[in-house]
Amino acid sequence: MPDNRFFQADGPFSLGDLAGRVGAELSDPARAGQMVQGIADLELAGANELALFSDARHAAAFANSHAGVIVTNAKLAALSPKDGALLLCDDPRLAFAQIGLFFYPRRAPTPFVHSSAVIAASAKIGAGAAIAAGVVISENVVIGARARIGANSVIGDGVVIGDDLVMGTSNSISHALIGHRVSIANNCSIGGEGFGFVPGPKGLVRLSQIGRVIIEDQVDIGSNCAIDRGGLTDTVIGAMTAIDNLVQIGHNVRIGKGCVFAGQSGVAGSVTIGDFVQVGGAVSISDHLTIGTKARIAGKSGVARDVAAGETVAGYPAVPVRQWHRQNNALNKLIVRFTDKE
Repeated sequence: MPDNRFFQADGPFSLGDLAGRVGAELSDPARAGQMVQGIADLELAGANELALFSDARHAAAFANSHAGVIVTNAKLAALSPKDGALLLCDDPRLAFAQIGLFFYPRRAPTPFVHSSAVIAASAKIGAGAAIAAGVVISENVVIGARARIGANSVIGDGVVIGDDLVMGTSNSISHALIGHRVSIANNCSIGGEGFGFVPGPKGLVRLSQIGRVIIEDQVDIGSNCAIDRGGLTDTVIGAMTAIDNLVQIGHNVRIGKGCVFAGQSGVAGSVTIGDFVQVGGAVSISDHLTIGTKARIAGKSGVARDVAAGETVAGYPAVPVRQWHRQNNALNKLIVRFTDKE
């Protein structure tokens, strides 16, 4: 059960209500009036809770679950007879995510400005903002309605942010234009100078970094990320992109909409990434490459060439995933062959 000191659920909701909201079908329509108190893990859920079964690898947990209702699809439901109710839909994970937001919606902040916050007279703050202790908002900043800004965050001159910002603690934002409903976790640096130097007779000379960071609507940025501003053009993060913790985005990178970057991945400068690209954990992408729409990059890969639209690559250096599997199989056969000779 979620700890009610931190999470207060809405509801309860009836199964019929939930099914209607997510377009699911009840396995037993007679249970439409059954009430659900919250969501829980498949193995831990109780009789008043709803759980998810979306992967056949968890069939044993599904068979033994005590959840009052389970979201799944017809194919997976056939793996085990269940006494409890089932919500059947084509995409169980999506339905479960939607149901989770019904129980735990993003709530509007209670408006306040802490007495220790420093806000420039020229800054414009929208109605309903919640500004925590130690926040610094500099000259000519514009922040939309219902912003939530965590303690000790610093927003530099001229930054523009849309409505419904959710920002954690100790963030540094500069040289940035940020859209609506953007979420930025803790300890992020956005808009800092990119890594650009030219060797000179007396040492390194820094290249001018006079671009911006453009973050479009509904982007989600995890903790401890760094997104550098552009050199001569902008760094752009497309709408609905999700960036995990500890991700580095270099200067002039342009990322399309709906992309996903897992933790510890890094993108070097001037890379262009299409829409709906999936980047695994600890991936490194070299500079000045193009990653096509709906490409997928397996975790720990090192990308040193362009990746075509829809292509899946893996390995270091990254190659098409089938080639990577063949290479690994061939290497394993060589190891077995020479081991046997010993």
